[in-house]
Amino acid sequence: MDKQLLQIYYFEIVRQCDFALLAVQHLKMALTSNDTGSLTWYSLQNFLVAVGNLSKIFWPVKKLSEKRGQELRKKLGVLDNVSIAPRIFRNHFEHFDERLENWAKSSKRRNFIDSNIGPQNMIVGIDTSDFLRNFDQNTWILTYRGDSYELKPIIEYLNTLRQKTNKQLSESLLNYKD
Repeated sequence: MDKQLLQIYYFEIVRQCDFALLAVQHLKMALTSNDTGSLTWYSLQNFLVAVGNLSKIFWPVKKLSEKRGQELRKKLGVLDNVSIAPRIFRNHFEHFDERLENWAKSSKRRNFIDSNIGPQNMIVGIDTSDFLRNFDQNTWILTYRGDSYELKPIIEYLNTLRQKTNKQLSESLLNYKD
């Protein structure tokens, strides 16, 4: 990859880290103000989109871009098993319409619990698969029909990735020659 394109990717990686971390700040504000709806879920969704965008940069969908992803992962020391790799939670939110249809077809009791804030066990007698989007503000774990996504390790990793990328970007700009 040429130097200019590499720098552009570095800028984009920093931007997506910033977007995800800004979403975390908004989430904290929402939780502090006891928001039970819009700002909390807006923040969570935007966090997932930014992390999903990072995942696509490092693990591109198109085979033609595989080399780019490998090169960026190598330059920034991003491992394949890192917490930002999976896009399943971004997909749960992005494809909610399809997920809702799947829930309607597969739910035994059709108890619909969605956009819940708090531990899942605060509501008893509900099948795990009937909890769609749930956020536990005490553990910072997002769940969707039994799948769990721990936000704290991802947030820590984003801060580290942002620092590494900024360092690489600075070095790249210092060494840039036309």
